[in-house]
Amino acid sequence: RRTRFGDNRLPPARPAPAWRRLLGEFTHFFAALLWVAAALSAVAGLPELAIAIILVVVVNALFAFAQERRAERAAATMQDLVPRLVLVRRAGDQIQIDAADLVVDDIAVLTAGDRVPADGIVVDAQALELNTSLITGESVPVNLEVDAEVTGGTFVEQGEALIRVTAVGSHTRLAGLAE
Repeated sequence: RRTRFGDNRLPPARPAPAWRRLLGEFTHFFAALLWVAAALSAVAGLPELAIAIILVVVVNALFAFAQERRAERAAATMQDLVPRLVLVRRAGDQIQIDAADLVVDDIAVLTAGDRVPADGIVVDAQALELNTSLITGESVPVNLEVDAEVTGGTFVEQGEALIRVTAVGSHTRLAGLAE
């Protein structure tokens, strides 16, 4: 099963070099249109307009670059949302394993205070409340019953549950958000 789905790790971010991303902010389609507008303004004898357009392009590029950097840092912190260890039931025994060794169809045992280690389906629950604010933005914990879907990286506020793992690593919703 591991060879088909891989380890339960989020894929590492592979951003382009900063200079290339910054250059891209000055050369995308709309920026190119504004560069043409600035050139036409200068040719038409309107240097003030040309300078204003160039300033708009520069300020927009710097702002977009800064926002992209912040988003990359936020995505990098998602790596910390997958727990290091997880309690699973295998062959009738409860054992603690490295979360990276979790595979599809494992039964994970969750209690209050645990991070959900991967995407899954609830197979048993007692008063399970999940904090899904990371995924949904909803600040109120959600009550979940048997057959409900859970997303890796969310947090068990109270109760207990057994979940059957349905997706790990780069196949999870959390990985999709990080990407």
